[in-house]
Amino acid sequence: MKNKIIAKKAKPIQKEENWLTKDAINKLAITFLLIELIGIFVAQNLYTQGYAQALFTENINDAVNGLYLFGMIIFSTIILLLVLKFKRSNKLIWAMEMLAIFSTSIIVFSSFFPNDYIIALLLSAILFGLRYSQIKNVTRRTIAASIAVMGAGAYIGISLGLIPLIIFVTILSLYDILAVFFTKHMVQIGKESTQNNFAFTIAIPTKLHNFELGNGDLVIPLAIAASILTNGPFQHNWLISGLVLGMSFLGLGLSVQFVSQYKKAMPALPPQTLLMLLAILLGLILGA
Repeated sequence: MKNKIIAKKAKPIQKEENWLTKDAINKLAITFLLIELIGIFVAQNLYTQGYAQALFTENINDAVNGLYLFGMIIFSTIILLLVLKFKRSNKLIWAMEMLAIFSTSIIVFSSFFPNDYIIALLLSAILFGLRYSQIKNVTRRTIAASIAVMGAGAYIGISLGLIPLIIFVTILSLYDILAVFFTKHMVQIGKESTQNNFAFTIAIPTKLHNFELGNGDLVIPLAIAASILTNGPFQHNWLISGLVLGMSFLGLGLSVQFVSQYKKAMPALPPQTLLMLLAILLGLILGA
């Protein structure tokens, strides 16, 4: 009997599934719209209530204010990296988060209750209690981080003119590229944040993948939109503000698509910034 060599058909190599499903897109869009639109409303309230105040110099259009804000970001990042590198207690990180959550929630709630500071304080205390009574709860972390984004983005937006903000965001975008692709320390911070459930990111869970958006990817577009809405040089500030948010979401979507397809870390801010600047330039050219 002749020996038969039976060749088995090789199984076709399955292409890794793209994480960016319809469910993921819907959740991303809802999260972005809720945070940005409520944040814009907070910014408008704060501006009419007279809370706008330059961060460093008295002139909100002074470019130095943008550089000062970038310096604050770098200083905070260095402190965070030192704590992580030398494996010190996370108590300092928790303290930084608590301060950020409480102060930004006060900003948000006081914008809705300008004449009753006690209510704003009470709501902030409730949020604080919900967040830190179950520090491993992802939903509570996301809610707290979302409110922090609203408060920070709104306050920065009404306190900085468009030019300082453009300078700040451009430098921050270049730094983001360096921090993700070269030094990779932003990737490390992201991993530590999700592992410890720090409120430095916002979770968007789906069936295929749990996405984590950095707070800065939502703070920055809100700040620019709020700045244009309250202090913008355009004839129709609200229109350019909306266009900026739309372009920002498109840039965020492109980054999420890259991560979903190639399974690699991608800084969301650079494409967001490029498209937002394009929207601003378009507004200037058209005289909108």
